[in-house]
Amino acid sequence: MNRKSKGTRYADKEKAQVLAFVEKTNAENGRGGITAASKKFGITPLTISNWIKRSGVTSARGARSNVDFASNLRRLADIHASISKKEAELLKLQREYSALKKKL
Repeated sequence: MNRKSKGTRYADKEKAQVLAFVEKTNAENGRGGITAASKKFGITPLTISNWIKRSGVTSARGARSNVDFASNLRRLADIHASISKKEAELLKLQREYSALKKKL
């Protein structure tokens, strides 16, 4: 009878170490933690992804990231509008300044 091997079993401590590495890499680079961990620890990306899903940690592509993206996008639009308004005010003041300077 020919049986397939069940594969390597990892202790919770080892899993935690890999997941911490993934989180750190994603925090530093924005993404790529799973790939980097896979290469560093010799574990398949699918296995690491499954550990992340089971741990409940939101990945870089998770819902939390989408909320952050939308929030950042709204803030960016608000800042752009504020900059445009200030630039218009500055242009008006520059014109007034030039006109008064010519009168001197």
